[in-house]
Amino acid sequence: MDAPAAASVADQDSPPADKTKTDEDEVSIVKCDTSSGPIAMKLVKSWSPLGYQRATELFRRGYYDNSHFYRVVPDFLVQFGIGYTQSDSLWRLAHEEQLLDDPQLVPPIPFEEG
Repeated sequence: MDAPAAASVADQDSPPADKTKTDEDEVSIVKCDTSSGPIAMKLVKSWSPLGYQRATELFRRGYYDNSHFYRVVPDFLVQFGIGYTQSDSLWRLAHEEQLLDDPQLVPPIPFEEG
């Protein structure tokens, strides 16, 4: 298990060349320094708008600092989630507010590596 020293969130501002940027095009890159080297996670709002809002807020506020990554599969997925924050307000934000399910995408995004 790797523990990140810190995480930073950077929004990507450039929309695809063939369309105008909308709220649903929003993408954030979360960069983490870990004991096994740096990793970056790409979060795409249109894939999971409710989860995206929650995750980016928690990363920006430092909730996941010093957390463990349980599994990293390059170019595919990252599994993590236990925050070790000492902040009561961050703990409440992460645990007391119910996270609603995102709407199902039609067509669904293929779940494949790469």
